[in-house]
Amino acid sequence: MNILIIPHSIWTGMPGRFDCFINRLKKRNHVHVLSWDMPYPLNFENLKNFRMACRKFRRKIEKNVMVHHVSRPLVFPPFNRNIVGKQIKDIIREYDIDVIFSESFLWDFVPPFDEVPVIYDMVDDHMAFFRNSSISGKFMSKFSRVEGAVIDQLRNADHTFFVSSVLKERYGDMTEYSSVLSNGVDLELFNGAEPTKYAAKLSLDNYDCILGYVGYFGEWSNLFESVINLRNFLEKYNAAIIIAGMGPDVERLKSTLKSERLIFTGMMKPESIPSLLKTLDIGLLPFKKSPYTDAASPIKYFEYAAAGLKVVSSNLEEVKRIKFVNTVFFEDINSIENAAKEALNMDFNKSELKKSLRPYDWGRLSKQLENLMVGAYEHRGMGR
Repeated sequence: MNILIIPHSIWTGMPGRFDCFINRLKKRNHVHVLSWDMPYPLNFENLKNFRMACRKFRRKIEKNVMVHHVSRPLVFPPFNRNIVGKQIKDIIREYDIDVIFSESFLWDFVPPFDEVPVIYDMVDDHMAFFRNSSISGKFMSKFSRVEGAVIDQLRNADHTFFVSSVLKERYGDMTEYSSVLSNGVDLELFNGAEPTKYAAKLSLDNYDCILGYVGYFGEWSNLFESVINLRNFLEKYNAAIIIAGMGPDVERLKSTLKSERLIFTGMMKPESIPSLLKTLDIGLLPFKKSPYTDAASPIKYFEYAAAGLKVVSSNLEEVKRIKFVNTVFFEDINSIENAAKEALNMDFNKSELKKSLRPYDWGRLSKQLENLMVGAYEHRGMGR
């Protein structure tokens, strides 16, 4: 099949959900991915030659994967939707696209529904996120018409995937056909990981217990508050925290708290994560609880489990529903220390955890996605 993927954000190369699908879909299909500029490239040359600018950014980056750069020459999303939609239709026709897989929450990038089947992938509760954001965030949500973009796709897509059961409960009534397609983990990658790779490099033998937190550390990550509340635990149990990733909370922590028990690795390559995680005793998932995080399906949660770790997590609704046996939950960030103590002393059935993980392998999830794409294409072809 020829598949057109519309990411939910600019394709930066940082691995996310759609990257995991691309890595598997490209083996049997031709995958086309949209890319675009931020901020808007508002200048005379782009206004004059936006079609030429679009074409020069079309490039094949690897076998069966092509990136199409889409021009957004106007400031106002309602006008850009028509221009972007025309470019998407050109791609559909020129490359014989069979199906669109859209993660978009921007009005500009709502795909046309009258050309080929559209599978909408709701990866987060974007509306809940912006409802609880700053004034500037609320403004950008209105400006980008986030709610309109999401609802339009929920109502018109041939099928909607929700990344969590919480999202399906909230928005499933808006769709004609929908199901849950969770985030997952590359189990094969973890099976081949070398757990001692980072022990010497990070001087981990100096500690009796290693905690870790991996991801992007925005305000909702609770990184700063977690470390502050774990300081006594780190001293008492001769422990350290590996912090792998980037974000505002990392910089805040570095500038506020100096400690040899905090080990910062920065961003790491995806293939390095399994070996790093296997050096840990406890994985941290202390997100601030909100309607947005309650509906999340954190990839790192599945990766912690694949590494065989104990997990300390805030009381997130979707994470609780997954029911992995390796997790200790806490209600308030002030009680994260007690949760870490409980996790340190807990035992769990690793065979049961491995069995629970199997449905979340990216290979299985990608096969479900591919089967539904084929079904949607055949259904639309029969005259739906």
